[in-house]
Amino acid sequence: MLRKFSLFFHPVEIDLSFSPFALRLENETYQVMKASDENIADLLKLEQEVYFGRTPWSRFSFKSELKKHANSLYLVVYQGSTLVGFVGMRMQAQEGHITNIAVKPSFQRRGIGEFLLRTMIEMARKNHAVQMTLEVRSDNYNAQSLYRKLGFKDNFIRKNYYITEQADAVNMLKKLTDKEQEEVN
Repeated sequence: MLRKFSLFFHPVEIDLSFSPFALRLENETYQVMKASDENIADLLKLEQEVYFGRTPWSRFSFKSELKKHANSLYLVVYQGSTLVGFVGMRMQAQEGHITNIAVKPSFQRRGIGEFLLRTMIEMARKNHAVQMTLEVRSDNYNAQSLYRKLGFKDNFIRKNYYITEQADAVNMLKKLTDKEQEEVN
């Protein structure tokens, strides 16, 4: 409790620095790096593939998010020249919020999505977040299963969150307790 009180009155500076590296998963090698404007065309193309021809986020949305260096981090995962996954997180008031995550369908179930989420969870912990949140389509059971595996719990339903499809979203929450942090380290 004292930690939360202290952070409220003496906020720490957010550090979302990230150094690119090679990731090895299931005998495959990927490059993980911070997203930039140069990745936007690939991000839009991946969204079309994941969301059946639609791009929920526009070029402007990605460009705007990538400019928020102080409190946002977007990571991309490439295999060669192919974007296979990405994740975005915004830090605000001791909370990490996953804004967007996608993995190329032919690369799903290889641990890429889990790796990206675990990376963001650790980044949020490093920045003294006490919880993580995200929204997921209420009918996206595969994603919900992954989120639950990582400790996210259903929080509440956002009616018609996805306006164009008039689909609901489940807001999910993960508490980042000191005990959890000790177990991970």
